[in-house]
Amino acid sequence: MKMAYTLSLFAFAGAVLCGTSAMAAKDNFDRSDLGKKWVVPAGDGRLYITNDALQGDTLSLGYFKKSGGDSAVTATLILGGTDLEYGAIAVGDVASGNNVFAKLQEQNGSGEFEYGGLYVGNNGGGFFFQLNSPVASPANVTVSVCGTVATMTIKSSSGKQVYSYDYGTSFPTGGGLGTYGLISLDNYKSKAASCTADLRGATVLRGTSKIKDLSLQK
Repeated sequence: MKMAYTLSLFAFAGAVLCGTSAMAAKDNFDRSDLGKKWVVPAGDGRLYITNDALQGDTLSLGYFKKSGGDSAVTATLILGGTDLEYGAIAVGDVASGNNVFAKLQEQNGSGEFEYGGLYVGNNGGGFFFQLNSPVASPANVTVSVCGTVATMTIKSSSGKQVYSYDYGTSFPTGGGLGTYGLISLDNYKSKAASCTADLRGATVLRGTSKIKDLSLQK
């Protein structure tokens, strides 16, 4: 009986450890100072916390140290007005600029997200596209990278949309967030990507985008 009880304790401890490792990092920004676990590379602006959410200067990008081994990142994007704004999720090595940069953008003054981008580095250009339908704020966005393919899943009161894009190259692990305009980001989480998801309903982005990204003209 004693041996069985001991084995049960080991099993329970193992389950706890597995449950903890399934979500490697999270940050709800419920404090006043960003702290040293977030790093903004030189030249990539400034990130800070306002009203328990992450904000930043236009074209700011930083990474969360605890996400170093992760390839899927989730955050809530909250518009702060009808100006040109985007919230971005980075997956990869942000410090060197070798990362996926996936964003939702408001540029029509509608008060909703109308566009998305799957770029590299810090808003470094890539595939910019009009969403299948506008997305209300707040929007919960998950970006996962499996091999050379990045998948962006968007959920809000407007429903769910999924987009995938093949970069043709792989990226390191890591996670971070980027800002432009009055955007706020919250409820950051990261983990290892699950590469067995059924993407039959995803919009596959291909070819060359002809849609103008106003954030590249500022």
